Amino acid sequence: MLPLFRSKYYLKDILPKNYTDIHNHLLPAIDDGAKNTYETTCLIKRMREINICSAIATPHTFTTHWNNTPLSIKNAFDQATSIKKNHDFLKGYASEYMLDMNLINKLEKEPLLCLKENYILVELPLFFKPINLYDMLFELKIKNYKIIIAHPERYFYFHHNMSRYEELKEFNIFFQLNLLSINGYYGKKTQKIAEKLIENDMYDFTGTDIHNEKQILFLTKKPIVFAKKNKIGDLLIKNEIF
Repeated sequence: MLPLFRSKYYLKDILPKNYTDIHNHLLPAIDDGAKNTYETTCLIKRMREINICSAIATPHTFTTHWNNTPLSIKNAFDQATSIKKNHDFLKGYASEYMLDMNLINKLEKEPLLCLKENYILVELPLFFKPINLYDMLFELKIKNYKIIIAHPERYFYFHHNMSRYEELKEFNIFFQLNLLSINGYYGKKTQKIAEKLIENDMYDFTGTDIHNEKQILFLTKKPIVFAKKNKIGDLLIKNEIF
């Protein structure tokens, strides 16, 4: 007889030792994440409670919304890490860059902030595919950046054509799974796409994309129902390079 319910487990129980979160919005008063250092400290406390060991902070850089610079991000990082328990958790900073022509123009003016070595984190518009997507990716690649696309499962214009994901992988692009996606935070459709990408071993790294306490509580209390627990476990281990 088939089981009536899918097996359930919690993120806390499968996170590997020394897990580093590479996508979050913990720095204070710099984007739509933590509003102040107090919120930064509270979020870090919650993240520790689910066995996240450390994080690289990645505030948005998006010209029309959060026009951050390496200096503004460094200043926010210094403010956050002036508190010792935050300093022990935040091991560095980079950015989640919106992939647009403003970013491409930055390439000639300043180096981009990297998670490690030349790994950069970029996001795409949620609702429309840039017509020059591959041109922009190429411009980053010729500068020797290793491109990680944040939460590809959330881009609705890819959902009905898995070959678009395959094309990106053939272009040697890395994928980062939002852990909130496998808990259903962004809806069932996004959850199912995330599960399909996990099933086909298309993800390379993971991150929380935490902005606020509501999200961290969702990660804490909402079980994961994806049947192949070992696949998620193996994926989580890949963050060890950071």
